[in-house]
Amino acid sequence: MKLPIRLLNSLWLMLPLLAWNIVLGPRITNEKVLSDAFSPQWLLILENVTRLAVFCLPLFIPLQLESRGSKLGLAVFIIGTLIYFTSWLPLLLAPESAWSNSAAGLLAPRLTPLLPFLGIALIGSSWPYAALSTAFIFLHTLHGVQNL
Repeated sequence: MKLPIRLLNSLWLMLPLLAWNIVLGPRITNEKVLSDAFSPQWLLILENVTRLAVFCLPLFIPLQLESRGSKLGLAVFIIGTLIYFTSWLPLLLAPESAWSNSAAGLLAPRLTPLLPFLGIALIGSSWPYAALSTAFIFLHTLHGVQNL
């Protein structure tokens, strides 16, 4: 099975998410977000394997915006990305606040990436990517729950 790589692929959509994580990730200092101490090794391995797949597979998903579904996918991606970025703001700007130390505040940045990932799945009409993204978010959130 050959997976074609095109220059116009959905990996371009991943760049803002990657940049956000690379630039702002080190500014989060809450141990409940950073710790791996309470998670079993199998969970960390599965989370990282699915993370790698979710961030690499868009290279093989064409970025085509002609169909109605792909236009809906772009809207879901944009709105989802804004929600994801917003979910980080309390952790960055008010890390000692009640929200930033609540389960909802700590898990929001782990749950909300599902929206941009589903947007990419809609753009590429890729239900396997949607399923893989859902599995990654489940594992990523489970890892976060371990630290609460």
